[in-house]
Amino acid sequence: MMEEHSMTTNNNGTAWVEVFSGAAFEAEVVKGLLEANGISCILEDHTMSALTSAYSGLGGDVRILVAPGDEEAARELISHKE
Repeated sequence: MMEEHSMTTNNNGTAWVEVFSGAAFEAEVVKGLLEANGISCILEDHTMSALTSAYSGLGGDVRILVAPGDEEAARELISHKE
């Protein structure tokens, strides 16, 4: 589920690193884990999940992105979850 270093930038030009990709419900759990441990993250969903969210599993993968300085800690937390 985890991918190699995939980076994206937000509207301010800040780089974010992908640390997780999975189903929306999994991404929400991982997001909660990261935030509970002081790691800010954003969810990125390029699917039509607004239309399919009521139907579990029909949407595509949701990515979790963190600041590059938090990548190592985030990956460590996620690896203990799996």
